[in-house]
Amino acid sequence: MIRPFGKPVRHFVEEVVRRAGSSLLVASPFISAEQARWLLGIVRRGKACAAVRTLTSISEQSVAQGALEIEALEELAAGSPNNEVVNLPRLHAKVYVADSDMAIVTSANLTRGGLEGNYEYGVAIQSRQVVSRIRNDIEAYARVGNCLSLNELERLCNLGRQLRKAHRRMARSSEGPTSRRFQRLLREMRQPILEAQVGARSANSVFSEAIRFVLKDRPLTTQQMHPRIRELLPDLCDDREELIINGQRFGKRWKHAARNAQQSLKKAGVILLRDNKWGLVRG
Repeated sequence: MIRPFGKPVRHFVEEVVRRAGSSLLVASPFISAEQARWLLGIVRRGKACAAVRTLTSISEQSVAQGALEIEALEELAAGSPNNEVVNLPRLHAKVYVADSDMAIVTSANLTRGGLEGNYEYGVAIQSRQVVSRIRNDIEAYARVGNCLSLNELERLCNLGRQLRKAHRRMARSSEGPTSRRFQRLLREMRQPILEAQVGARSANSVFSEAIRFVLKDRPLTTQQMHPRIRELLPDLCDDREELIINGQRFGKRWKHAARNAQQSLKKAGVILLRDNKWGLVRG
C-alpha cells in the first residue's frame, strides 16, 4: 500500500516511529534538538524500545546556520546503547523506516519546519518488499559514512555552539572583526568535520566502501568510477593534492588511494575486472 501525503508531515512520521519494533532508520540532513527529543519520546513509549540509526550530513554552514543542531545528534546517540549516528556528506534524502514494515520517503527534515511549517510532500509505503529495498539502499549509504562516537559528538557540539553564536553576531553586524572571528571558527571546525567523515577507519577502508557502493548497480571502468567516488567523498578527493615521489608527479593523491582500495578488494575476492570493467562478485 502506498499513501501520498502533504502538510503536515508529523502525523506520518509519528506513525512510522510508533511502528518500529526493533529498528528505526532515519535519514535527514537537518535535525533540531527539539524534534530529536520528540522522536525519542515516542520510541521510549513504544512496546519495544527500537534501536535508532540516524544518517545526517554535518557541514560547517548547516551547523553555523542552526539547520543541523549537533545537540540533536548527541541526544539521538545517547538515547540507547544500540543507537547510532552516521555522518554522510552530501546526504539529501529524507527517509524514515520502521523495521521492514513501513517507510516514508519525503521532502521533510526532522525539524519543526519540516514536520509542520513548510509545504512538504511524501509517500508512506507499507509493502514489505519495497520497504526492505528502501532500508537496504539507505543502509548502503550508511556504510559509506562514519558512525560517530559520543566523544566526537561532544567535541563537535562545543564547536557548533561557538559557531552559531558567531554567526548570529555576524548577522547583526557588518563589522570586520565579527566576520573574521566567524571565518576563523569555520576554519577551526573544518578539521573535526573531516575527522567525523573518516573516524577511525583507514583510507583504504573508506575508499573500499565507496567503491562497493558505486559498483552495486553495474560494473564500471576505473575512469567511470572516479567521478562517482569523488561525489561520495568530496572532502577527501581534493584534485589539488598531487602524489610526488622523488620530485616526480604520479597523479592525484586520492586516485592512488582509490586504486589501492581496488586492489585490496580484488585480493579479497570482493570485486573482479572483466572486459576492462570492475564489478562486484555476487553470491
